[in-house]
Amino acid sequence: MRAVLDASAAANIVMRTERAPDFIERLEGSSLVLAPALFHSEIANTLWKYVRFGNLDRETALTCYEEAIGLVDAFETDEQLATEAISAAIQYSHPVYDLLYVILARRHGCKVLTADKKLISLIEKIDENILP
Repeated sequence: MRAVLDASAAANIVMRTERAPDFIERLEGSSLVLAPALFHSEIANTLWKYVRFGNLDRETALTCYEEAIGLVDAFETDEQLATEAISAAIQYSHPVYDLLYVILARRHGCKVLTADKKLISLIEKIDENILP
């Protein structure tokens, strides 16, 4: 399997949630893990929220960020995905951010690993084959 990892799944992994083992198992079974460049900002923002609400200290957040980035084998620039993502966002009335992951998965024949229920619902409408 080839996978596109989104920030919600990565956050579950680095924060060691109860869902982490499932995501880790899927990553370990993947020959390639991709993400759009947006992943960097999304995981950083997620970790900042954990710090802001007192669930994580600064140093741990930085360590978790590096761990999350290390889960991905290759990043594709958002620029390469944006035109198609905008078109799909308009069609499905859904934010472009999520469509970057969907478009990346479809282009490379990957499964999207996500904990985001809205994204899962969107993928079910667009192409169930990219869900694990």
